Amino acid sequence: MPQNIEFEELTKNERILLLRAYDYDIDGEGYVLAPSGNRIPSQEEPEKFLRVEDAALMPGSLKLIDGTPTSISRFIREELEG
Repeated sequence: MPQNIEFEELTKNERILLLRAYDYDIDGEGYVLAPSGNRIPSQEEPEKFLRVEDAALMPGSLKLIDGTPTSISRFIREELEG
């Protein structure tokens, strides 16, 4: 029987705490910053940057992606094929 995948929604403050625990940060405009201090580009829209409200830190990795269904399904597919 396939295992069910459950996604947990975090509040904005919980997301910020989790991101900071993994050496990411948030700038004054709400964009996620890499440990280098640079804004992280969105994988869905590379001309835009990832905002804390849209960020998803994937379990079992330190990969930060857009929290959209498309990005999540792409991540899962890549992990299964990997």
